[in-house]
Amino acid sequence: MSQLLAKNLPDHIRSFEYDREAVTSGIVHFGIGNFHRAHQAVYCDDLLNTGETNWGITGVSLRSPSIRNALEPQDYLYTLTTLGESTEYRIIGAIKDIVVAPENPNAVIASVAHPSTQLISSTITEKGYCLSSGRVDFDHPDLQSELASLDIPKTIYGFLARGLIQRAKDNSDRSKLTIMCCDNISKGGDHLKDGVSRLLQKHSPQSLDWTKTHVGFISSMVDRVCPATDDDLRAQVRRETGQDEAWPVSAEPFMQWVIEDGFLGDRPNFDEVGAVFVDDIIPFEQMKLRYLNAAHTIASTLGYLSGDIFVHEALQRTEVLKFVRQALLETVLPHAKVPDGYSGEDYIEAVIDRFQNANLPYANLQVGTDSSQKIQQRWFPTIDIAMNTNAKVPYFAFCLGAWVIFIQTALEADVLNDPKRDMFAKIATDDMGQRVAAYLDIASAGQFTFFDQTDFMQSVVQHAKSVQTLGIKVALSAFLQSEEQKEKSYA
Repeated sequence: MSQLLAKNLPDHIRSFEYDREAVTSGIVHFGIGNFHRAHQAVYCDDLLNTGETNWGITGVSLRSPSIRNALEPQDYLYTLTTLGESTEYRIIGAIKDIVVAPENPNAVIASVAHPSTQLISSTITEKGYCLSSGRVDFDHPDLQSELASLDIPKTIYGFLARGLIQRAKDNSDRSKLTIMCCDNISKGGDHLKDGVSRLLQKHSPQSLDWTKTHVGFISSMVDRVCPATDDDLRAQVRRETGQDEAWPVSAEPFMQWVIEDGFLGDRPNFDEVGAVFVDDIIPFEQMKLRYLNAAHTIASTLGYLSGDIFVHEALQRTEVLKFVRQALLETVLPHAKVPDGYSGEDYIEAVIDRFQNANLPYANLQVGTDSSQKIQQRWFPTIDIAMNTNAKVPYFAFCLGAWVIFIQTALEADVLNDPKRDMFAKIATDDMGQRVAAYLDIASAGQFTFFDQTDFMQSVVQHAKSVQTLGIKVALSAFLQSEEQKEKSYA
């Protein structure tokens, strides 16, 4: 696909309206995967269409050259397919270049240091931040390597630190910069600041002092369901556009971006194209993590164990749908505030409705990727908060029991995609109590108070046994019947 082809598409294919030759890269984005290309890049594309041509994107892949190799022959153009009640196709032109860090680390560092770069953003997933128990793990081998030497950075922290050292040396009137986390982690901007600051403290204290007045670290809440690309999508795009694309993307119609307003570099006018700037991002982060992301992981866990491939298939099961809704209403809603102007009940129904979109198949195993990292933020805080108020949390006890069996089953099927996979695989015991404790400890549950609550942990073990021996369908039905009887007895 070339720029010429992008301008000679069928009438129903929307394309960008700006001259890409006039676009400069004001944004460096780490993690140039499907989500970024269906979310932040779309906002940038919209902004470029308004005439603000200094907000093109230089993408950085920290690991693989695959995305660069796929998009470079297409001039980094690609098709976004929006799958709702109707289907829409759009060519996105916001990405100007993609740099593969292991191949050309100096190019990444130069992009961070370049004065035209005013915003650095990231979607590198939870594991990319090297977190443990909600903090940057400086014992992580990659960070240990960077603490010893920044000659060859390995993590986002190392590349940012090297780039900021160079930027501080240049210290031009365009040297101020904003670094923004766009991943599903709480206080992501703070994690970026902590990791970079530790490296600068070790290798360049004067640069650390400089960052305190020249670099803003902020968080954002991003939301759009964006599944993995498969051959069906490629064939669909080929039929509609006439282009044989290597890596198109698809997404639901819904799209949301809430950004913490702590910019020190130039601020893109994303609010003119649908994003929202706020002073306090935490309520929005918590709403996304503890409602939407929590529900996604619940549905995918139950769905995988039920034999379903996709999330929407799981939610076609009456009892899975009921469980997800009740878990949110009974446990999350009373203990996780939503931002002013939002209704928790309405948000729950909107979340479920979006996940039921059969036009956008999202694999349960894709949601289950890195789940040992995800449930630390999606489930554990809610459990602790509820139990600290003496509230009962039976739905999440069942969730944890089912999750243990999900890990065990996915391991046995050799389909588990998790950074802690090897640690799970080393747990060799037939004692379910020991397995539950070991698996949850690997997922850092030991940092939460519920892990030491004997009655709660015993209920998790019982649910895990039930799911293993009876199967998820029978175990789930029995659980829901038991909860219904409890409600009747309370009435």
